[in-house]
Amino acid sequence: MPSKVSCLYILTVVCWASALWYLSGSRSTSYTYVGHMSIPIRKTVKPHKNLTFTNIRTRPLNPHTFEYLINEPKKCESVTPFLVILISTTHKEFDARQAIRETWGDESTFTDVRILTVFLLGRNTDEVLNQMVEQESQIFHDIVMENFIDSYHNLTLKTLMGMRWVATFCPKAQYVMKTDSDIFVNMDNLIYKLLKPSTKPRRRYFTGYVINGGPIRDMRSKWYMSRDLYPESKYPPFCSGTGYVFSADVAELIYKTSLHTRLLHLEDVYVGLCLHKLGIHPYQNSGFNHWKMAYSLCRYRRVITVHQIPPEEMHRIWNDMSSKKHLRC
Repeated sequence: MPSKVSCLYILTVVCWASALWYLSGSRSTSYTYVGHMSIPIRKTVKPHKNLTFTNIRTRPLNPHTFEYLINEPKKCESVTPFLVILISTTHKEFDARQAIRETWGDESTFTDVRILTVFLLGRNTDEVLNQMVEQESQIFHDIVMENFIDSYHNLTLKTLMGMRWVATFCPKAQYVMKTDSDIFVNMDNLIYKLLKPSTKPRRRYFTGYVINGGPIRDMRSKWYMSRDLYPESKYPPFCSGTGYVFSADVAELIYKTSLHTRLLHLEDVYVGLCLHKLGIHPYQNSGFNHWKMAYSLCRYRRVITVHQIPPEEMHRIWNDMSSKKHLRC
């Protein structure tokens, strides 16, 4: 029979184990956060007698099981949009979102084609900011948010959320654009010169500013990639995450491919990796600029995207271009 000391020791160990389990947060989520990157917890599962190698290969490597905290599931119910614009943003960028709503992202700009604008966010660690975005969502109904931490290292999760949303709630859309909240988009060029509503919709189509490069091994770089995560010396061709366009069927293809593709924190590289697995080659289009470009009416008439445009400048550019459509270059 165990002594009183032994019983007390065992009780103490059990209490500590329970406390650690509670504090770990593992009781209500299947994900834990290491730094800023979301890493799935691998649970020990007893092998089934009929387990085969086929079963092992088809088990998701990156199960995207995050719940929607804010969603717009009925946004495509009554319309079949020609273009869905997915805009990666953060909680504090209200001014940028509002500038986009009032300029190039205005869903009512075109009368002959239907445009939908959706802003993508993760969960902020500041609950006040989450509540502010919730209120914003109730006013504009153009925000989608999942239950992962909103951070630079989780940009890939944010893009995959957008792909999942299109595939689930807007599968009949013809085209999708993914871009950022500091990008100015020349919608006339995007709609009428690139996508051309009067032509037959493309399939397995992907275009943007194509980059052919390899991983940066310098740990001081914003785009550092470790050999453990990606041992190869070259990336497959990928489009700059500042703006790319694809046929809507590709959204589901990328999302499903991501479930069986090791997660990388560099979002545009990761999308390129999924495209490579799918055998889809991105088309180069010089109209997509991933850098800052000084404004001039004629120069901006030739492009599709321009990077690093603050909200107040976005209004000035939009107003100038809209009021001078009659002028020739």
